[in-house]
Amino acid sequence: MAKNNAAGKELKENLEKEKEKIENLYGDVISRLDTEKDRIQQELRHEFRNARRYVRANPETGVGAAFAGGLIVGIVLTKLFNR
Repeated sequence: MAKNNAAGKELKENLEKEKEKIENLYGDVISRLDTEKDRIQQELRHEFRNARRYVRANPETGVGAAFAGGLIVGIVLTKLFNR
């Protein structure tokens, strides 16, 4: 009986240690994801600003690209829905 209690106590302690390790790892993962999210947001904002500047400086190129993109999307959607 004493062996069972000791084994149960040891098992419970090990489970608590593992739970704490998992919680710490979870916190680390969340922290890394937040850092990466912030980095990606900043990078996307920068690229968006660059794209806006380019389109403002070259509006005809922007309109042409939008027109070509619209045609491609239209063709793809037409083929997709005509099946």
